[in-house]
Amino acid sequence: MNSEANQQEALIQEAAAFLASWRAHPNAQPPSDEECSNRLEAIRVQIAKTGTYVHTARELEFGARLAWKNSNRCIGRHLWKSLEVRDCRELHTEENKEERTIEALKSHMVDAFRDGKIKSVVSVFAPRIPGQPDPVRMANHQLIRYAGFDGAGDPDSLTITAHFLRVGWKPKEQGDFTPLPWQFFWDEWPGAVHDVFHHQPELIQEVHLTHPENPAFEALKLKWYALPVLSDLALKIGGIVYPFAPFNGYYMGTEIGARNLADTGRYNALEAVANCFDWDTSDDRTLWKDRALVELNRAVLHSFDQAGISIGDHHNLGANFESFCQHESGENRVVPGDWTWLNPPLSGPQTPQFHRDYDNTVCEHTNFFYQPTLWEEAKPSSGCPFHL
Repeated sequence: MNSEANQQEALIQEAAAFLASWRAHPNAQPPSDEECSNRLEAIRVQIAKTGTYVHTARELEFGARLAWKNSNRCIGRHLWKSLEVRDCRELHTEENKEERTIEALKSHMVDAFRDGKIKSVVSVFAPRIPGQPDPVRMANHQLIRYAGFDGAGDPDSLTITAHFLRVGWKPKEQGDFTPLPWQFFWDEWPGAVHDVFHHQPELIQEVHLTHPENPAFEALKLKWYALPVLSDLALKIGGIVYPFAPFNGYYMGTEIGARNLADTGRYNALEAVANCFDWDTSDDRTLWKDRALVELNRAVLHSFDQAGISIGDHHNLGANFESFCQHESGENRVVPGDWTWLNPPLSGPQTPQFHRDYDNTVCEHTNFFYQPTLWEEAKPSSGCPFHL
């Protein structure tokens, strides 16, 4: 069997595995055995003619939800059935595709934020076609992300910020919380840089952090954006890869308070927090870092609650995820998981995840995957996505 035939047969097997997974979820209104058999034969014929196949609207909807359910690192998967799936597969064929794509993403952000009652949404754009450049990709890791400059902003964004500056971005300021612009890649050519948030700052809903007891905390002028929309992951459903499928849930507090603002390689705010409380920071054995970490996380949860914006805490989400695992076990289904990610970076042993073993086997046919960084080479990759 030649290489092309091998690839086609592998794609058929992944499509079959996806349909079998759907059949294993009777509450998700799966097709019958006969419908699955007929559908698989139709897929086989389409792959033989074109090298790929096209998902129906129902397949796309369930497939995107199943991909979230299969994501080993996510602790919010108990909400997988509520994911809103937006079909944007044809936008890249429009004459004004860049403007249409921007408007679709703006709509995603507004509707997902929902005045603070955040709902999970995925916008699925055109699929990858074998042997062709990706029809659309994005340089950005998230739709909202702060830039990194020399001595200001998010150090994690230094490289991509330098890329945007190199290709013509002119930010109105180089501050600690300057939002990055957007850049799309169409086929083999990158598009212009769009400073979306310069023109529409209201699209970014930010939470300014205060502490429930210590008014001195507010002087730190810390804040974070409310809506995390991952934009560089590939969505794979039954072997078909969608290289651009922006997806959001809502934050767990420790993502902001124990990582983004606390990590030494990010905003490194713990010493400033400790100084608000006049703690001795001269000796790590006083555990001032631990105390500051707790108070910073308290400030994050308090501030989001005061703003009326959805946010999870590691105790509540941990309990919900454990209930989800027990339910799936009762249905004879295994919840895959990456223990190192499911445990929060604060008080891990106080959550159920710390005391449970997980099968970290990755579902290859339907899942979200990391992709090679696009903008570093200034051209899209037509290779397969990979997971970490």
